[in-house]
Amino acid sequence: MNATGQSMRDDYHKQPSGEQQPFPILASKGADGQQQIEAHPDEHWEWKKPGNPPILEKAGFLLVTMGQRVSTARLTAVASDQRHVGQGWMPVTGLNAQQAKAVAVFLNSTPGRLLILRQPGKTLSFPFYNPAAWLSVGIPDITDEQIVETLAECWVQTRHEIVPQFRDGYTDVRRRWDTAVSEAMRWDIDKIAQLGELLAREPYVKGVAYGQWKA
Repeated sequence: MNATGQSMRDDYHKQPSGEQQPFPILASKGADGQQQIEAHPDEHWEWKKPGNPPILEKAGFLLVTMGQRVSTARLTAVASDQRHVGQGWMPVTGLNAQQAKAVAVFLNSTPGRLLILRQPGKTLSFPFYNPAAWLSVGIPDITDEQIVETLAECWVQTRHEIVPQFRDGYTDVRRRWDTAVSEAMRWDIDKIAQLGELLAREPYVKGVAYGQWKA
């Protein structure tokens, strides 16, 4: 797992000059950021020196958020068949593409989000996650082929769907991720779905206090 943001700011051009071959990165977050569980690079950066950018050695098939508002963001992790680096998104190394897709589904499921929210952050409404915090987040056994296949297949089925913001409630795509996780882990989907509904009603997630009306 690598935090690459500072290195990118110091050693790379955000606006390519044409002197070197630019490379794609994930830079957008929040409501207007990554909107699908499949990663979509949205900027191209350029290394300031000649040769291959060393930062690409830290690229990963899975990227996790380094911080986001828990009401307006949409995803905690994204995956792709291509390895990427990010600004505000931290690449996770050591996983193949299939494993990355499986972990992305889990981290976006209700159990995954609850595990992430337990980790240290600056504020409850906008937590910041450093590499150490992410290392303490539990994930399913990625050496178990049945678990990986079940979750990765769910990634394939939902990869093109625009994911609503967290404050939009316990939506269909989140239920589908929870169903896949429950099937893979042999958990009770009804209990997981109940937790999903409760999480969606949390004031910091929904954006309003309990009992307060919201359109």
